[in-house]
Amino acid sequence: MHAELDRTIHPDDAMWRPSERWYFRVGRSALRLVRVAEQVSGLERISSVLDLPCGHGRVSRHLRAAYPDAALYFCDINTGGADFCAQAFRGQAIHSKPELTEVDLPQVDLIWVGSLFTHVDIDRTRRWLHYLCERLNPGGVLVATVHGPWSQRMHEAHYPMIDPDTWQRILASYQTTGYGYAPYPGGAIGDYGISLSTSETIIGLVRGIPGVRLAGYLERGWADNHDVVMIAKEDRDRPWTPDFPV
Repeated sequence: MHAELDRTIHPDDAMWRPSERWYFRVGRSALRLVRVAEQVSGLERISSVLDLPCGHGRVSRHLRAAYPDAALYFCDINTGGADFCAQAFRGQAIHSKPELTEVDLPQVDLIWVGSLFTHVDIDRTRRWLHYLCERLNPGGVLVATVHGPWSQRMHEAHYPMIDPDTWQRILASYQTTGYGYAPYPGGAIGDYGISLSTSETIIGLVRGIPGVRLAGYLERGWADNHDVVMIAKEDRDRPWTPDFPV
């Protein structure tokens, strides 16, 4: 049962562009992905959710409306954004740190990670995916977005994500290793930048995490742009039985 969507917009919400219509469409797209993950993971009920990074609630508001009785946690290095989400959408704020593994995160049924791995190198992506999977309850699911091959087209044909010289460095690494990354020039936004990854690389990282299974990978799954990986907290090596759940 859905509650009414809270449409309150914080004046510092950097995602409030290019239009109101686009803003809410992106949030709805995230919720559709969460619903898909809920089905493919076999979760019978979602009672706790972590939104990371939550920003000022582009997705958080949809999660609260979809799961009105769930415990929601809003985590962001932007402390004002996390605090706003906690107050506006009834949950708990978690102030993040540059190194995510140093943040005390709760055990939850669902983790939504919208556009975090799109901004870090492969070592952090590997480390943080592993850590987030540890924070899932048994049977829980992680839904995370990445810049897949389509993002190259988006950068070159629609809007540039970073300056041309840095983009060429990212592209060169992507083409040779399957994962390209470079920080924003001059450390404009801390130790963050732009990443670009193949589906094979991301799936390979998931296969390196024990005690989970790949629940799905969708090209251009979020807002017809980011690729989406779904990871279920269910051991891929569990013994097989003909009495599997249906």
